[in-house]
Amino acid sequence: MFKEKRKLFLPLVVLMLVVNVLAVMLNSSLQQKQIDGLVVVCANTLLFIICASSLYMQVKSLNNSNPHAMVRGVMGSVVLKLFVLGTAAFIYLYAAGENKSVNALFISMGLYIVYTWLEVRIAMRLNPPKHGGN
Repeated sequence: MFKEKRKLFLPLVVLMLVVNVLAVMLNSSLQQKQIDGLVVVCANTLLFIICASSLYMQVKSLNNSNPHAMVRGVMGSVVLKLFVLGTAAFIYLYAAGENKSVNALFISMGLYIVYTWLEVRIAMRLNPPKHGGN
């Protein structure tokens, strides 16, 4: 059972490692395009932590006998993402001042979409559709 749950997180880990390695290796070319590689790495790591915890919440709520637990798990993860990512973006923009990298924030927004898509795809595999009904 533990091995099955560990396999669920493998695509998230692979995505995080690939993006972080690319951001570190291509840092000089990113700097030429006014993209701060450190911001991309930090945002990617934060997105990984949030998506992994969100997926854990969904897996945990799926095993609950209460049918509303899954809805609460999904809504809780959405609220978690909203507050954590919004706060992180606000803190970065405030702390960076004139040196902010808007392009890195756009890349981070794109990574958010990729992580969300991957999380939904994994969650859909957890609860396969029922055949023979509606």
